[in-house]
Parts: sequence; structure tokens; C-alpha cells
Amino acid sequence: MAWQGVEIEIEVPCAGGQKHPVRLRFTGWGEFEVAYNPCEELLGPVFARMAACTHYLHEQFPEAFRNDTALKRRLVEAFGAAGAPAVPALIQALGDWSENVRFAAAEALGKLGDPQAVPALIKALRDRSENVRRASAEALGKLGDPQAVPPLIQALGDDWDDVRRAAAEALGAIGDPQAVPALIQALGDSDWDVRCEAVWALGAIGDPQAVPALIQALGDDEFQVRWAAAEVLGDLGDPQAVPALIQALGDDDFQVRWVAAKALGAIGDPQAVPALIQALGDSDWAVRAVAAWALGAIGDPQAVPALIEALGDDWDDVRRAAQQAIQQIQTRQSQTKRP
Repeated sequence: MAWQGVEIEIEVPCAGGQKHPVRLRFTGWGEFEVAYNPCEELLGPVFARMAACTHYLHEQFPEAFRNDTALKRRLVEAFGAAGAPAVPALIQALGDWSENVRFAAAEALGKLGDPQAVPALIKALRDRSENVRRASAEALGKLGDPQAVPPLIQALGDDWDDVRRAAAEALGAIGDPQAVPALIQALGDSDWDVRCEAVWALGAIGDPQAVPALIQALGDDEFQVRWAAAEVLGDLGDPQAVPALIQALGDDDFQVRWVAAKALGAIGDPQAVPALIQALGDSDWAVRAVAAWALGAIGDPQAVPALIEALGDDWDDVRRAAQQAIQQIQTRQSQTKRP
């Protein structure tokens, strides 16, 4: 079925200084035809051509449209709802003079996910507006096209923090390993939010070459970055991270200690057992509970006495985790002894 465009209702001036609504059908950016004008019903098509509203629509409205940001935002929204056939018009909207319109167009193209928008969104990464650059980076991440990786890597050097953050997030969403060196470099960004997003992106890509840099990120000044690094290292499961994660069990922030214990349990290296036993005495109940869980996941019998002691913890969650850990270890031992 041929593209029919979208309809927008607007108010137009007519005779005697009065206004009335008309419906315009837009088939492109600024390309329209009159879908319904009540003056045509009232006067007929011949006399309606002489009406003030008709003269306005043909002579003045194109310029009024150009300057009406609110109307153009409505049109972007309508095109976005129309789906794939409207993508060329939204691409045109990326060249509009209004920052708000370009921003809305980039967002709409990201939601539609049509690959034909990729070149235009890549170009928009160089837009004069930081908000448009950010929205374009976010859209490219949703589209997931590998051809966007080099310009997104370049966007990691943008002057605007939010653009760099969005570029890192997009690179993680695309998941192309060629972005790993640039994301590792982004772990030294001046903005902690960018560093944090670079950590998550490296985790999403899952390339082992990032592990040493992620280990180093466990020493970041911001706890959010340390937390993210510990989480990602647990997901990656590389044993070389175990000593640094053990050290992170002594972090000043309880959230970092919690996720470090969780990561150690996920990796499952027995060398973490003594430190996790010590973490059963942590000042935070959530850390004690996850330490008990981690000891159960590792399954080393040397943890049993400490877990038995943890059955007397003041918190139900800690006692429950300790009980489950003891059962896990016992089950593993019994399976090991079977002939």
C-alpha cells in the first residue's frame, strides 16, 4: 500500500479575522496537501479557492510552518507513530533549523529502528547541539548497526559529558569488539558517569582484554564506578580479578563490598574463601548475606564452621543465606564422595 502520509489539524485565519480548523496531510517534511477544509463544504471548491484560509495555506503557511516549532514537534510525533514509511521525512527533519525538532527526530528514528536512518544519524553526531548529538548516539545504539561504531568511538572524545556517556552506552549496545580499546581509554574520562557507562559497555562486549583495565577501575574515586567494575568482573568470570575483588571486600562503600562478594561467588575461586569468611562479620547485613551465598556457591568445606556461627546472626536474611550455603556445601560433598 502506498504511503498516505499523516494528518495534522491546525487553526487557520479566514474571513472577518476568524479562525477555523483544517486538516493537512503531510507526506514529507513540509510537503502537505489539504485533507479537509470546512470552507470547501460551505462555499464549494470553486469559491473556496478565493477564501482567505485558502490563500493563507498556499501563500503564508509554508513560512509559518518553518517557524512553528510546536507544530513541527507534533509532526515528528505523528511521523514516529506512522512507522517505517515516515523514516525519510524524519531524516529530513534532522536538518531542521530548530534544535528541539532535530532532537525529537533523532529520538523518533531511534525508536523506529530502521537501518536507513543510520547514515543521517551518524552525520547528526556532528550536530552543533549537544542534545542532538546525544540523542543521535542513543538512537544509533538502539539501531545496533556496526557501521556506527567508528563515529561513536570518535564521539567518546566529544566536549559534552552526556554525549560521551551516550556514545559509550551505544557502543556497549552494539557490542563490537573494535570499540574495546576506546572504551578502555574512556575509563579515564573526567566524568564519572562516562567512566561508569564505559565499564558497562565493556561488560556487554565481554572481551577478556578489558579485564586488567576493569580491575584497575576497582580503585576509581567514585563508588558507582567501583560497583560497576566489580559487577562486570563477576559476570566476565576471569580468575585474575579475584585478588582485586578480595581487596574490594574492604571498600568504604557497602554497595561495593556487596557486589565484590557477589562477584567472588560467581567466579567461584577457592582462594576467596578466607576473605569471604571474614566478610561474614561485615557491619552491613546485606554484605554478610551475600558473603554467605558466595561461600555456598564456591562450596569449600572450610567455610562451614563460620557459616554455622552465622546461623546466629541478628538478621533473618543472613541466617537463611548461611543455612542454604551449608546445605549447598554438604550436597556437593556428598556428590563428590559417591563412587
